[in-house]
This record gives sequence, C-alpha cells and structure tokens, in this order.
Amino acid sequence: MPRTTGLSPALCALSLTLATPALAVTAPELWAEWQAQSAALGQVVTAETVVPGDGSLTLRGFTSSFDDGEVATTGRIDEIVMTETADGSVVIDLSDVYAITIRFAPNPGSAPVNLGVNLIAPDLVITVSGTPDARVYDYQASRITLEDGPITGGDGALPVIDLRVGLQDLAATYQIDATDMANIAYSSTSTIGGVAGVIDVTPPPGEEGQLKLSFSLGASTGSGSGRLGNMMELAANPDALPQDFDLNGRVSYASANLDLTFQHPRDAFNLFASNAGGSVSGSFADSGMDYRLTTTDSSTYFAGPDLPVPVEFSVASAEIALRLPLSASPEPQPVATRLAYQDVMLSPQIWALADPAGAFPRDPITVIADLSGTLQIMADLLTMDPEAMNAPPGELRQLSLNELRLSVGGATLTGDGAATFAPGPVPMPVGAVNLQLAGGNALMDRLQSAGIVPIEQLAMARGLLGAFARPGAAPDTLESTIQFTQGGGITANGVPLQ
Repeated sequence: MPRTTGLSPALCALSLTLATPALAVTAPELWAEWQAQSAALGQVVTAETVVPGDGSLTLRGFTSSFDDGEVATTGRIDEIVMTETADGSVVIDLSDVYAITIRFAPNPGSAPVNLGVNLIAPDLVITVSGTPDARVYDYQASRITLEDGPITGGDGALPVIDLRVGLQDLAATYQIDATDMANIAYSSTSTIGGVAGVIDVTPPPGEEGQLKLSFSLGASTGSGSGRLGNMMELAANPDALPQDFDLNGRVSYASANLDLTFQHPRDAFNLFASNAGGSVSGSFADSGMDYRLTTTDSSTYFAGPDLPVPVEFSVASAEIALRLPLSASPEPQPVATRLAYQDVMLSPQIWALADPAGAFPRDPITVIADLSGTLQIMADLLTMDPEAMNAPPGELRQLSLNELRLSVGGATLTGDGAATFAPGPVPMPVGAVNLQLAGGNALMDRLQSAGIVPIEQLAMARGLLGAFARPGAAPDTLESTIQFTQGGGITANGVPLQ
C-alpha cells in the first residue's frame, strides 16, 4: 500500500481551510490560509517577497516543498498575483512555468537524483470563493503542457528523458468543506478536451535499449466526492490511514491510444493498444472498496523477438468490477465481482498456429462470470498484521452465480446458481448450480477433425457428458444440475460425484 503522506501535497493544493469564517475572501487571508494548511500537513510554502497592493497581493519567488524521507518534492513559481474581485472572490494569476524538482535515491545508499519537470500554463486562471471553512477553487485553462527539465546528481551517467504532455480545455472545480475539522469533506467536477503525450528515454552511454511511449486520451469528464477524515491525525501519524475517510470518483473518456516501443538488439518489442472509450469508477473507505472498469471496441497488438507471430486481438466490450468489505463486522457483508469480455476476435495468425487447416470456427469468443454473495470479515483488513494472523480474516457465507457465459467455436456454456456456507474454517457449500451447453458435440467434432484434441480424450469427454448431463429441449444441447448437499456431498442430475 502506498504511503499516505503522498496525499498531503494534493490535499494542500485543494486548500483545506483553517481560518475563521468570513463572508468574502481577501488576498492576505488566502495567503495566510495556504501557509497554515501547509504547516498542518508537513508541507512548507514560502515567498521571497510579499508585496501588498490595493485589493491584491503579489508573491514573488514562491516555493512549496515536501519531504517524506524517501522522496522530496520542490516546486517554484516566479510570481503569483492574487486579486480581489467585487463579488468577494480572489482571482489568482501565475507565471507561465511551475518548475518542479523531485529528489530521490534510486537505490539505498546511492547518491540522490534530481529529476526536473516543468508545468507550463500560460493562461491558467484560478478563482477562489466561498468561506474559509468551505472554499471553492475553480480552474480554467485552454492548454497545460508538461515538459522535461534537467536531470542531475546520481552516481554516474544519467539517461536522457524527453517528455512532453499536453492537456487541452481544462475546466475544473474543487470544493473543500472543513466545517467539521474531524472529517473534512470534498467534491470535484472536471472536463478535459483531450490529452496527448510523448516520453522518450535514451539510456546512458554504453547501455542499450531506447524506450519511446506515446499516448492520447479523448475528451473526458470526472467527478469525485467524499470525506478525507481527520487531517490533523494524518499529519501526526502519516503512515496510518485517517479514520472515517470515504473517497468516491468516476472518470469517463471518449477514446484512448497507447504506443510503446523498446528498441534493443535482442529484447526489442512493440505494444499498441486503443479503444473507443471507457470509464473508471470506484470508492474506497475504511469499511470497503468498490471498483469498476469498462472499455468498448478495444484492440491490442504486441510483437517481440520470442513470439512466432504478433499477439493481436480485439474486444467489443470489457468490464472488470470488484466489491470487497474491509472492516470487521458481526454481520455478513456484501461482496461481488464481475468479469466480462464480449466478442473477442483473434487475428488470423494466432488462429493459424493452433488450427492451420481452418477447421475450427473463428467465431467471436465471449467470457462472462458474475458473482455476488456475503462475506464475514473477522478483522479489519487495512490495519491487521498478516504475520500475526492465526486464522483466515474472513469466511464466505453465501455465493450466487448470477451469470456464466462461455462462447467459443460455436458452442456456448451458460449457468447460474447459489449456495450457502456454514461458519467454519473449511467452506462447505449447500446449494445448486444449473449448467447448459449448446453446440458441445459439434465443437468436439471440429476439435477432432482439426486434430487439436486426440480422439481418445474426446471419447472420454463424451462419456463424462453422457454420464452427468441430460439432453436439452433443443438439438445438441445438454443440461446439468450440480447439487451440493449437507456433509460435503456433490451430485450431478442425482448421480453422486462425491
């Protein structure tokens, strides 16, 4: 799990508020808030000169720094101008370049490396409004560019990194509500016109292998909300997650592309992936986590020297989802997972490796498994010590197979079912699973004619199907009910399996 101290700079940037309530924000008050917030979170912000004006405040030589003992980050902006407006808000104009230096040791005991990155935002405007205990930050920019800066330090020659990432048409709003300092709330919305970038890494002299990555992301929208917990406790104990935190977010995008090339005399490879849009959503709290990822019309290509042919395939739609409780409870808690890849198409080169004669149908492949149930959690998973465990932290109480679908080679296996599990270290299910197979015999005939599976193994498979499955209503269909009984018994259509 990553160190939670990494949250501190971002939270400070979102401007957690510690000042007294007021109807409007002034530039000096906002500067004082920034300094108080940074001190509370272990971050330091300073300005070489602070120049007050009539309804304004100018910070020259502004720097922010944070050091967790492993990585130190320092940012510098030549000038920040805070201007008060008639509606009680403050407009913030910044110099075009925000220079960031990241200092870290690549290996224990080695000399630290200083990695520079420049954030260039010539027309970024930030507007701050709301009360000190409920600040609202609004960001507007037509373009923001991230470029490589100098790389220094280290024990020897350093690689050359060429970096350029461009973001277009940013509009974002963040609100931090510190009315309850014991559990600070936040909300955010954002839209981005698109992102595109290139990263080119050239190794030091004498070393082989050049890496080049290019990527793009279409128009995207994002939203988030939740509670951050007690930030004072986090600052005092940075290695612990704050109590009562609850983070929720969702990002959807119109398209994505990635092209990764590694040039090397022996280990070169190329990876290309794209899709026509997707989404990522999730929630994370001390009570549990929920995650979902979807894509549509994706394609992947991978080629390397050890592969006889490139690995190339496409997927019409894909979904991965997981819901998992994390905190101990006297009652069972919901758990769920879903894996769905629909209409997977393999390239002709891949099919030809397994079936040169073309006897096997090249139909799209679909794999869907949807499960839900309840889980009895005995110990808080986020705080428990795995080395001190003398028993499993959780036990399955109920499991439902909501959907099962496997389609390949003209055959389709479907199923559903449910089972309960009595308390105990060894899960013993009681319930039933219903399975249906359509086109199974025709598939086995094709496997035999293609020579993919020996006839002896196919004869054994036909015998097992005949013993534990019954004919369905339609031609070339088989059905089976797998029953789990008290005491560990298993039957298939009444025939004992165990």
